[in-house]
Amino acid sequence: MLNQYYYFVAGLPALSIDDSKLGISVADFMTEAKNQLTARDFQLLLLLGLPQDADDLLRLIYKNENERRPIGECSRVFWQRYANEAKARAADPASPMSKDFGAYPEFWHKAILEIFIAEEIPPFLDTQHKLLEAVYAYCEDHQDGFLSRWFAYNRDLQNILTAINGRQHGIPFAKYLVGKGEVAEKLASSHAADFNLGKDSELFESVLRIWEQNNILYRERGYDILRWKWIDSYNFFNFFNVDRVLGYYAQLRILDRWVGLDPTLGTEIFQDTMDALGSSFSFPEQFNVKSISKK
Repeated sequence: MLNQYYYFVAGLPALSIDDSKLGISVADFMTEAKNQLTARDFQLLLLLGLPQDADDLLRLIYKNENERRPIGECSRVFWQRYANEAKARAADPASPMSKDFGAYPEFWHKAILEIFIAEEIPPFLDTQHKLLEAVYAYCEDHQDGFLSRWFAYNRDLQNILTAINGRQHGIPFAKYLVGKGEVAEKLASSHAADFNLGKDSELFESVLRIWEQNNILYRERGYDILRWKWIDSYNFFNFFNVDRVLGYYAQLRILDRWVGLDPTLGTEIFQDTMDALGSSFSFPEQFNVKSISKK
């Protein structure tokens, strides 16, 4: 049975997809979670953030930062320390890693160590794909229901985007698909316009509808709305357990990406994205956007 965190969950500020500011910062949430959750459940939060952590860490190592999503200062300091320790360990295997990094899985340390051990640093995209493959495989096999299904959902969403963009620009994308499963297999092998997914895949239809928008910012917002919807749906009957905490953290990270956006533009993007999704997108009644938007 999942642990219940009544006081912790009840004390968290409410989140809405169109919030223009955070009621609690990601850092403060993690500090409070570390005090309230069991060590095992807190590790689930760390695992939830591994894809973004991988992106931050690899872009630091490769000096290849993403201007559309700059690395936060706290993350920069944390992962720079990690990279320095991994590099020292590559030169001297007896060199210990700090206990600050002890909660991360062994496969993570091994993958980063291989970068510095190699005679010639591997290409960024190859290293990124290899690390993400390991992250998704590890988390999808996890016993926690939210974690495993969240990673499976995001795997399919990202693979669909990789395939659509790859085909659009004439790039052989199959080698960059992550994981296995029916969606990945069809994306890699099908020459049909809809990759033989079509109306059988609600996710494919929704992602395609968003991708067809011209504004990249609108697209990114739309993908996050899909993620938000999935979390609300999964946790519909979860109230105080660790899966509710994980969902809250995932949504908090989504909002953290958008709080710096001009409020007027943010509202405009949100409404236009909802219109683009049309009838295929609907919240359960208690998550109705109009009922939870700020007055």
